[in-house]
Amino acid sequence: MDYIEPPPDPKPDQKKYQRKFRKVRLKGKDESQIVIQKAQIRDVEEILELVNGFAASNLMLPRGPQYLYENIRDFVIASDKTVPVYGLTETREILYLIVACGSLHVLWEDIAEIRALAIHPEYQHLGLGSKLIEFMKQEAEQLGIRRLYTFTLTEDFFKTLGFKRQKRAELPAKVWGECSRCPKYFQCDEVGMVLEL
Repeated sequence: MDYIEPPPDPKPDQKKYQRKFRKVRLKGKDESQIVIQKAQIRDVEEILELVNGFAASNLMLPRGPQYLYENIRDFVIASDKTVPVYGLTETREILYLIVACGSLHVLWEDIAEIRALAIHPEYQHLGLGSKLIEFMKQEAEQLGIRRLYTFTLTEDFFKTLGFKRQKRAELPAKVWGECSRCPKYFQCDEVGMVLEL
């Protein structure tokens, strides 16, 4: 729920609330070619594009570059190894299209938040959201986290993963420090959900 800065202003030829997702021509989605891994600094621009594409439609909170750079260790990405985006001259490495992302943000000794879960529209309904949550859940368990929570507009999705709706008053006090900095604080339309690990 942390809101550090607004995303950068759109370019003059871009409308502010009509961000477009990168067009992808799929020949049949091969899930075996989608790799989930920790994000790196070089992934920031693509993560911003993905997250702010949904934020433009008020489906999630916008993020800016500063937030991503400061919290890059929290992020997990899914890349489609069949869609190269560009190559790095120095290392001759090919980078592939980031089709999903999410972040696990530790708040206290026993609780972490799932944030910025976004799946490219062309890749939805492939189970990527569940796979990212599972990846972050395992990471949380390795860290000794006992509870995950999220604020979401997609309650049904999180219910299928074992999250339970929780009243705001029942959420830990640490959560409220995060909420007080959110632009939706006084008119929040999201549902709080918790998963005990």
